Amino acid sequence: MTRLEMVKQLADVVTRPVDDYMHQPVEPVLHEPIRVPEVSELFVWFEDTSARQRDGSLRGAAGLPESLLPWPQDPDVTMQVIDRRYAEGHLHLLSAVRLRVNGKFGERIAALYTAALSVGTVAWIGTGEQYARAWEELYS
Repeated sequence: MTRLEMVKQLADVVTRPVDDYMHQPVEPVLHEPIRVPEVSELFVWFEDTSARQRDGSLRGAAGLPESLLPWPQDPDVTMQVIDRRYAEGHLHLLSAVRLRVNGKFGERIAALYTAALSVGTVAWIGTGEQYARAWEELYS
């Protein structure tokens, strides 16, 4: 195939109407959707930001950030504090909270993170085996 023939073929493909490509067969999804466990645990570490400075003045939380926990209004979604630790003498952490959440926890994570940011602190949130191990190593 010469270069001119190849350019003509490419031009033909590129200038076809979009409708030629609109009705292509779709492969069925062969895997099951991911199921959220009934009960999940969230591990939350609140950062101590009380010493941060902005515009020459101190900004950040030095209080008790677990008071920021957004308790759900929906009776189907509950959140319970399992364990709470204060990180006295820790360079960066203020406190840590272990929560048990029934049902979907994505909205709880967003609410926790937003509540912490609203008062000038940061919430480090995780779930799963690696966070459970980290909690046990830190607070056993």
